[in-house]
Amino acid sequence: MCGRYHQHKPREALELMFEIGQVLDDPSLYAPRYNIAPTQRAPVIRALPDGTRTLEMLQWGLIPRWAKPETARKDAARALNARAETAPSRPTFREAVHRRRCLVPATGFYEWRQTPGAAGVKQPFNLTPATGVFFAFGGLWETWQPPEGPSVSTFTIMTCAANADLSDLHDRMPVIVPATHWSLWLDPRQTDLAPLAPLVEPSPTGTVARALADPRVNAVRNEGPELLLPPQGLLL
Repeated sequence: MCGRYHQHKPREALELMFEIGQVLDDPSLYAPRYNIAPTQRAPVIRALPDGTRTLEMLQWGLIPRWAKPETARKDAARALNARAETAPSRPTFREAVHRRRCLVPATGFYEWRQTPGAAGVKQPFNLTPATGVFFAFGGLWETWQPPEGPSVSTFTIMTCAANADLSDLHDRMPVIVPATHWSLWLDPRQTDLAPLAPLVEPSPTGTVARALADPRVNAVRNEGPELLLPPQGLLL
């Protein structure tokens, strides 16, 4: 699964790397983030019908269009990830996987390993691109309209079986879409899932680099670049 990640490059870098044609909200919202957690807002890339790529801050945790107001919060908490193997058949994701796919840019994500001899203590690892600057996680998005107030746009990150880079930490990893297939993934007209199937397979071994991270990342309230590195003296 992917339950925490970071995206700390400036908005201008996102626009350049992902060839963004339109930023849909206040540019000041795109502050560096080192500990993005579920229910928080984060940058997401979508495509308009004409292919123009947009950048917008969406809420992490997908709320389906048909959600009831009294269950929407719980729906979002349960849908921070979508398993690639079952998303096409799950009511929560079934329509989005065919028509509302997105890319979630990340400079890395976190996974944890139980610390030997320390019950309940887990050591976080910072997992980053082995080459390049960004991961592009395959995601899905939805817009939910509550009975009162503005609509809420949300997203989920798709996951697949972990590759050898991190399988000792977790049995799942985010779907990582290669740059050569970003347009295909984003195309809302691409409703046939067969050409997309290879994109939701585990990334090749060597895609993900790993290093220890600061255990303070375990608390959602903590932020800052120091979370990406272990405290001095902490070794594998």
